[in-house]
Amino acid sequence: MSGPSKEIREFMAKHNVADDEVWQVHGNNWVIKHKALERAAAAAGITWERPAILEQDSANGIVAICVFGKLNETTEWSVGECAPKNNKNAYPYAMAEKRGKDRVILKLLNAHAMLYSEVEADEFASSNAAGTGPARLVTLPKKDAKPIYIKLQAEIDSCISREHLKEWMKGNVERIKTLPEDWQDILRLRCEEMMADLRNKEAA
Repeated sequence: MSGPSKEIREFMAKHNVADDEVWQVHGNNWVIKHKALERAAAAAGITWERPAILEQDSANGIVAICVFGKLNETTEWSVGECAPKNNKNAYPYAMAEKRGKDRVILKLLNAHAMLYSEVEADEFASSNAAGTGPARLVTLPKKDAKPIYIKLQAEIDSCISREHLKEWMKGNVERIKTLPEDWQDILRLRCEEMMADLRNKEAA
């Protein structure tokens, strides 16, 4: 599985998108979490106009909403559709709104051709363990993983007690898994050495 393209990595850096908020599906298609797009939209200053309901059939779970967004002087619109054939969610209006908004956000942030929102299709969400995190983490190539690797090393070195280090290790399992396997092994060894050093300091 290849890592994100240079353009996607630049988008992630610019809009503060974490590594566990994007994942790969269906070949080389990349998906991003809805909450990451909402956060990016708020930070960029995207504003919304009143949406237009194009179709609604609540009994059959069919909804189509046209969403309008604006960033500075640029305005974009897109339609969010929801129907039994493309949605298993019990809230079709909310899902249609999310799809429409996420498409507009991607257009306004110039990422429409690079990324898909996780709410675009049920298989995207199911690949993401029901929206709680990617089921299959992407292993980044070393050129993309190096900044993360360096940051993780610094965080390990900054731990001030064994308990602190244990908590750090628990909270960073997914980040470490995005690294090449040999780098993962080096970090685990570094943690073991740091744990031993901290044990000696506490004993003294």
